[in-house]
Order: sequence, then C-alpha cells, then structure tokens
Amino acid sequence: MRITSCGLKDCINKVVEGSRFLERRTAMPRGRGLGFAVSSYLSGAGTAIYWNDMPHSEVQLKLDRNGGVALLCGAIDIGQGSDHILAAIVAEVLGLRLEDIQLTTADTDLTPIDLGSYSSRVTFMAGNAAKSAAEKVRERLFDVTARALDCQVDELVARDRRIYRRQQPNDGMSFAQAVQLAESEEGVVTGNGSYTPPKLAGPYKGSGVGPSPAYSYSAAVVEVDVDIKTGEVRVPEVWIAHDIGRAINPMLVIGQVEGSVYMALGEALMEEQTFRLGLHKFPSLLEYKSPTALEAPVMHTYLIETIDREGPFGAKEAGQGPLLPVIPAVANAIYNALGIRIDEIPITPDKVLKALNARDKRVGPKTVPAFAFPPLIRAEVPDEWKGK
Repeated sequence: MRITSCGLKDCINKVVEGSRFLERRTAMPRGRGLGFAVSSYLSGAGTAIYWNDMPHSEVQLKLDRNGGVALLCGAIDIGQGSDHILAAIVAEVLGLRLEDIQLTTADTDLTPIDLGSYSSRVTFMAGNAAKSAAEKVRERLFDVTARALDCQVDELVARDRRIYRRQQPNDGMSFAQAVQLAESEEGVVTGNGSYTPPKLAGPYKGSGVGPSPAYSYSAAVVEVDVDIKTGEVRVPEVWIAHDIGRAINPMLVIGQVEGSVYMALGEALMEEQTFRLGLHKFPSLLEYKSPTALEAPVMHTYLIETIDREGPFGAKEAGQGPLLPVIPAVANAIYNALGIRIDEIPITPDKVLKALNARDKRVGPKTVPAFAFPPLIRAEVPDEWKGK
C-alpha cells in the first residue's frame, strides 16, 4: 500500500472541535449520546484483475473553429456530477468556461473506453485522462501562438478564452483564433488522454483488488437520541469531515458527502436483507425502509484539502468514503447513550430493547465465525508490476 496524501488528523480535529465531542460526551443525559469513528477508502482499483497495460480511462477532445471543445469519454454520470467535473478540468487547463465544453459520454459507438462508475474512480481516473488530453491540446495551441507572437511558449497562459503573454496581457489572441491558426497549419485540432494507475500488484492471484493510486480519509461524530421505552434511535445531528484531496467543485463534493451520510444512516438503522424460506421478507420499498427527509439530520460538513500528487489537480474520491465512519459512529453513540453494545446492523428498536435487557448488555455475534481461509495462490509477477 502506498499513501500519497493523508488528511485524517485534520478530519478528526474538525469533527471533534465542531461537535465539542470531548466536553459533551460525558455530560449528556441517559438516552443521549455521541459517537466517533474514522475510515479510509480508495480512489478506484489500482490494478486490473487480469494484469495488462491497457489504460483504465481514456478521453478524446476535438476543438471547433469557434473555440468550442467536444469532449468524448466512456465514463457514466450516475448522478455524482462527473460530467461537470470532466468539463471543469478541461476548461481549467484551456482557460475556457464550462459552457464551452460539449460532452458526449457513455456512448459505445463514439466514446473511448472507461472501466465504469464504481469504486469512486471517475473523478480520479477519467479526470486524469481529461487533464492529459487538454494539456496536449494546449501544447499545440501554445506552439502556434508563440510563433505568431514571436515569443517563448513558457511566456504564455490560457485564461478567459484567450491565450496571451503572462507579462503582457494585451499581447495575445482569442482561443478561437489560436484554434483556427493551428487548424490552418496541421488540420483538425484533437487530443487524446489516458490514465493508467501505477503498477502496484502483489505476488498472488487477486492482488489487484486492494491497491489504489490514492486513499481518502473521513471522520464522523454522530449524536443519537434513544427512546428507552420503545428502543427507537433518532439521529438529530452529524459532523462529517472528508479528505477530498482538492474539491474541484465544493458544492458537488458536499452533496456527495451528505448523500453518503444519508445512505449510512439507512444502513445503520433501517435497511435489511432478510429471507424466510427463500423469499425476501421486504420485497418492495413499502417494507424495505430507508430514511426520508424527515429523518435526515442536521449535517455539518468539513472538506479537508491535502492536494494529492496523483489526482487531477490534487483531487481524490468523494463518493463512497464518507459513508464508512458514520455506521460505527452510530453504534458508538448508542453505547455512550445507554451502555449497550450492538454489533450488527441494522440497529433496530427490538435489538436495542434486547440489549438493554441482556445480562452482558450486548447484541450481535459473540465470536468470529469459523472459516478456513484458502491459501494464497502465488503468482509470478513481472518486475515492472511489483508494488513500488
């Protein structure tokens, strides 16, 4: 495992200070409690299950004479805002506005390969590919602009839809003019970018599942209010901090983090997969409960920026990592409130009442299930694939 950045300490400090955890946890009345937990998560899987040298994400750009940019990528935006992020990365590199970027994504007839929207990987991997493609296009535009202005390439900047000399802002041209100049010399201006994670494979089969090019960190404090008579658990307030690397769009990141909190509370208190005689006991959303807006707590969200050296502009994941500390924080808060330990989820009212009446004040597995883990299957790993 290779850690490229870690903001866990800052995450802990933010939630502890924001919730006044150290002062309040010993001063709350019976039935009220505070719980704390931390977690780490990956920014996409670092190694393909079958070792190969193919990129994990690819992006193609094509520039129009009017200064617009067509961006093609196989990544799927499933609501997390990845289309916006890819456009923002390209716009930042080329000095354009978001409306200048036209996206075509997830079209198997047109777009290059992307491995998919899973493992919180799209911003990190497709974002790196988009940044690479934009940098190649910018290099071509800077080359023709520098010759036209009779200056050095390193004197130029791309900003506000223009390419101009850093020390002489009036000496330059519009982005569209630069595209036209480049197209007149060498044809259509295009750029291809791809991202392949560093090779981190271990010497055994399946070792590609664990490594990641970067890891995020989260910390949470959860406040609970438990009804001792009914066992119902309410969560009025949550403090969550997430090491995002760099928040390319802070509003989207906060939405992802708070969505993770919402999902975590559902898993912690309501959602359950139970079968009886092979039939699901909760076959529809009428029976399978998840929180509504009425159950959503007040959330205090803190974004910690550590600027990861591997991510696009320093960004890391924000989709799934913030979910992880919330569930154990809920369990710890219930322990703080009532002195009972519940070691399985969901933490339903019947389990709370059972724990209150149990001699050891505990509900859940007492031991680790006996399981004979199969031996590792050793694999001959080429030197270039060994973890570094």
